[in-house]
Parts: sequence; structure tokens; C-alpha cells
Amino acid sequence: MTATRRGVLALLGSAALAGCSATNPLGGDDETELDGAAIRAAVTADAPPSIPERLPVGIGDDHLAATRGRARSLIDAVPATLGPEQVPNGAIRERIGRRREHAVDSFDAAAEAATPFERLEAFAHARAEARFAAGAWRAIDEGLTREDLSDEADAVRADRRAFRERWQYVGGDPVTAVRVHAAIERRADPGRTDMAFGEPRRYRLGNPLGVGEIAEEIERARVAVDDAAHCYDRLVQSVDEPTPLHDRFVDARETLRDAFEAEREALPSVDPEQPWQVEGVDVEETPAEAALEELYRPVDPRRDDGWAETTPARALLWAHGSFVGLGAFASLRERVADGETFAVESAEDVAAMRSDAIEAVRTAADESSVPVLTRTMLTDVSARIGHTDERLSKADDDVTAARIRREVSTYLVAAARARATPAASERVAGALQ
Repeated sequence: MTATRRGVLALLGSAALAGCSATNPLGGDDETELDGAAIRAAVTADAPPSIPERLPVGIGDDHLAATRGRARSLIDAVPATLGPEQVPNGAIRERIGRRREHAVDSFDAAAEAATPFERLEAFAHARAEARFAAGAWRAIDEGLTREDLSDEADAVRADRRAFRERWQYVGGDPVTAVRVHAAIERRADPGRTDMAFGEPRRYRLGNPLGVGEIAEEIERARVAVDDAAHCYDRLVQSVDEPTPLHDRFVDARETLRDAFEAEREALPSVDPEQPWQVEGVDVEETPAEAALEELYRPVDPRRDDGWAETTPARALLWAHGSFVGLGAFASLRERVADGETFAVESAEDVAAMRSDAIEAVRTAADESSVPVLTRTMLTDVSARIGHTDERLSKADDDVTAARIRREVSTYLVAAARARATPAASERVAGALQ
């Protein structure tokens, strides 16, 4: 599972579908009973479009083969089955085994990934998980210590410094360059490549899991630096005469920020604590309440940190997401102001909102004039629809509207964001030209 997909799961909310009271997870109470079987049928009949994550430069076969081989060797360095005679401590034994299993799952997911970029992400995760298990196992089997890994950490730090010294914001098409440099920035971020050799973060000194912890940090840093360098080299190689783009990125960010703030200021009055309130329309205890609350988050002036991002490419992706959020919030709020409450009174209502979201994603993907940026957003949007489908496929036969309100709101959010994405992509691309 890619990092993007894991992030999606965290955004789905905590409303339960079975074994809980009928209390509205948002605070209200709605006993409207729905046909659970019809809901399950609706969410499994027509799969949402698959929009895999991709980078607009190719990932080399040799690089993929090398990272795959590294992941495989780390997995194989840990016995598939560890018994009490090998690891007497049951908690440590269980943790090592679980991390090896996670590595195997990510390794297998890489084989099923739809794009080379998704495979790259899956192998990176597999390597980190496997390195934790391998480091902890070596601490038990061979007496490996954290200090024994210091030379390797120094080598990774040296490679990171060397890469950052040669990395420049260059490219050909600026939109393509933004997407690639944003991926590089994420991998070159000190938060991903720092390694701590003081007190273990989670484990006591002497615990073999503490050795696994630092081994994992080193592996995450190594794969991040190597993948960043590879993506950068592929970008440079794809352009005959790379153009300096740093100043253009910064100028575009400032232009977009000014425009965003002006358009946000022009919105009808919004209560930040209750952004779903619209004069003359009551949407409390409906999916629209949760949807408007979520869509307001990137619009909320109290959450503007991304505009100040010192990594200019990721700041432009923040700008893109901000305009998507602004357009989505404004459009859904306008529909509510026109009298639509999106109340759920039957399974057919759920099916209709889901179909609307799927159609919005398909239309945006087919018609966008800036597919590099649009696809990046739609990857997350489509994944959220899929994970919501998975949750609703487990609905009870006698489920109530309150118990699935949060899930249904996800379809409203997805539809609104998908429709707003092409225009937001054009705004960012226009500022970059």
C-alpha cells in the first residue's frame, strides 16, 4: 500500500458500521432505517476509476531492480518463523515477526502496483520494515549494536549532502518540474533522512528493538536519498536544455497566494467553528454538514502554514490543493444555499451520491487540460471513494442513516473536489507560465 493510500485511510473518520448505537457520529440522532443489502450492492456494482500515482518522468528499470533486490535480501535476512529458542522474549519475537510480515506485504504489493512510481514507493516501505526486523534479529543473533551502524549512517549523511549540493530547481515544462521536484523535496526532507544515535525513540537501551529502530531510520534515509537522486537525474536527462525554475516557482506561489486570499475573502460570511451553517438552510445531521466541515479545512485562514513552505515545489502543490478546497467548498455551499440538504432517506440516495462522485472523477480525468496536476489530486480522491466503498460493503442489513452519515459525506467531498480540480490545475499552470 502506498503512502498516499495509507494517508487516505486516516482521513476516513471513525464512524462504525456495525455493533454500535444508532447515535449520529456528528452529534445528532437519525433513526431512518436503510436497506443494508441494497447499499452493499450499490458500492460493489461499479468500481471507481483507478487513477494510480505516477511521476511524469520514467523510473529506470535498473533502479527498480536494485531497490527490489535490496528489499528481498533484507526480508530473507530474517527467519520466516522465529521460536522461543531463538527469541525468548515473546513481545520482541512478535514485533520482529510482525515487521517482517509488513515488509512481505509491501513487497507483494509492489508486484501488483499499476505504475513504476507506486512500485518504487512500495519497495521503499518494504525495505524500511524489513530493515527493522533484520536489525533487531542481528542484535539478538550476532550482538549488533546501535554504535555498529554509525559508519553506515555517516555514509548516508555524506550522500545526502552530496545530492543536495548538486540538486537545482531545473526542468523543461514547469508543471512537470513542479511534480517531480515536489517528490524530490519530500525525499530530501531532513525529517525523512535524519538519524538519531542518542536515546532510542521508543525502546530502552539494550533492547534489540532499539537496534532495529536505528537500522530502520538508516534504511529510510538511504532509500529516500537514492530515490531522490534517481528522480532528479531522470528529470534532467529528459530535457535537452534544463531551465532554472526556482524563482519562477517562488513567484508563482506568491501570485497564487494573493489570488487565493482575495477569493477566500470574497466568500459569503463563514463561521469557522460551524462552516456548514448556511442562512435559511438546516443541514445539521446530514452528510452535507460533515462534507462542508471537511472541505473548509484547507480554506480556513487558521491553517495557512503550507503557503510558507520553504520547499517551493511542495508549496505549489499546497496552492493547488488550496484552490481545489476553495472551489469545492464554495460550490457545495452554494448548492446547500439553493436548498439541497443531501439528506439520506434510502439506499438509493447513497447510490446516487456515490455515482455522482464517480462520474465527477471520470469527467475531471478525461477533460483536464493539466493532467499532471489533476491526476495527482484525483489519485487521492478516487482512493477515498474506494475505501469508503469498502467500509459500506460491510453495512448491516438494518443500518441507519446516522451510522453511515460520515461515509456518505465522503462521496460529497469527492465529487466536489473532483469537479474543482481541473480549474485549480489551470490556475497553478497559468501562474507558472
